[in-house]
This record gives sequence, structure tokens and C-alpha cells, in this order.
Amino acid sequence: MSNNSLKSIPTSWWVGGAVAVAVTLLIGGLAFLDSSGETKSTREVALACTTDLATRFHIHSQLKIVINGESRDIPADIGISPTCMNSLHTHDTSGEIHVESPQKRDFTLADFFAVWGKSFTKDQILDSTVDDRHVIRVTVNGNEAQEYENTVLRDEDQIVISYEEKK
Repeated sequence: MSNNSLKSIPTSWWVGGAVAVAVTLLIGGLAFLDSSGETKSTREVALACTTDLATRFHIHSQLKIVINGESRDIPADIGISPTCMNSLHTHDTSGEIHVESPQKRDFTLADFFAVWGKSFTKDQILDSTVDDRHVIRVTVNGNEAQEYENTVLRDEDQIVISYEEKK
């Protein structure tokens, strides 16, 4: 564009464009900061309400929970209410975890379970606790993982958490 072409653009367009950019930056910035201006932790981002407008990071992981050989449903609408959608959420009972966040983070299973309000550690999955006869195993894409609740959610990962008898 020549200098003369730029001069022919109405001032109102420049002002409107500047306002749009400022609003976008403000919305994006607020998603990362709490009221004190501090950067939010990954858990805080996972638990915060978000909107499609703020989504900058979008992946899906598949989660399956098996307790003593029986699959447990992952409920629909975890992290979704009439007034809020968390960065980590479900839409149906397929076990697909949607990560739709204002920023790229290494969200973990612990973040998802915090949004769900359920327990998961190396010693407990939902209401089942490790004891002298039972263990918890986590596999990611068929490979055993030792990170348990700290397992990072990655796009298209197939995650299975099993509570089973020791062999």
C-alpha cells in the first residue's frame, strides 16, 4: 500500500481497529491474570471460567476409567454450567476431555479431576483406594505411565486408569 492509500482510510476505521485490538488484548490478558495482576497457575486456569473467544489452546484427550474390570462413565458436562465453562471439560459421556484454554499449558489429569471434583492420585481413583490387594495403573497410548495425577494431557492421547487386583 502506498502512503497515499493509507491516508485515504477514514480515521474512524483506524480508531475502530485500535479499539478492537485493545479489547482483544484486554480479554486475553484478563484470562491470564488474577485480580492482583499475578499470573495464574495452571490449576487456576483450569478452574477459571472461559469463553470460546478466549480459546488459544485446543486439544482433546480420551480418558477411560476401569474399576475391578468394570468401565466407569465419565459424566457429560464436567466443567460446564449455565454460567461457566472451564478450560477442561466434557460434552458427553465418551470420555473425551476437551482442553480449550486461553493459553497453552501442560494441563494434567489432576487438573481435570479438580474440575470434576473427584479424587485421583497414585493411591486413589474415585472411591477406590490402593490396599494390599489392589493397585492403580495408568497407561497412555498403551504404555504404562508412572506420573499418575501428574500425567500431562496431550492431543489424541488414549489414557486408561485402572484399579485392579495385584498380580
